[in-house]
Amino acid sequence: MFANVSWGSYLTVIGVILIVWYLVVLLKFYRGDLKEFFSSGKRNGSDPLKKSTGSRSLLQRKTHTGLSSSFSESFDTLDDAEELSVRILQAVKESAEKNLFKEQFQNYLRMVLEEYPYVKISSLREDVNNLIVSESEKHPQFSLTFAEADQLWEETIS
Repeated sequence: MFANVSWGSYLTVIGVILIVWYLVVLLKFYRGDLKEFFSSGKRNGSDPLKKSTGSRSLLQRKTHTGLSSSFSESFDTLDDAEELSVRILQAVKESAEKNLFKEQFQNYLRMVLEEYPYVKISSLREDVNNLIVSESEKHPQFSLTFAEADQLWEETIS
């Protein structure tokens, strides 16, 4: 019986079965995504680049909105860390211009760091410490080690 079936016919039937199988899986599990994809493509016109850009920006907006509402404190901490890094750069620059002593420079940094308590308890603290060390090394009179930079978070202004 199998001798009457040619390899070409066999591969054609297997190919059709695989295509049907994957179509069923796509429709069953990705029906909503496919509807959104095809409906957003009709609204954006006939340019395929505009379709992908439009749907991608829509997805990014949805993701950003969902994440920021769920984890707004995390995003606030990230914003605080970025703001803190700018403040540290300004503090190093001002301290160098005013020729402050190392202890005065450390007190200035402590005062700046106290304003960002959420960065202190976040995983971004190490990155901020690295920034402090790298910026202080640019000015030999302020040179701090990583341990000294980390200690600035804990000590009060003396």
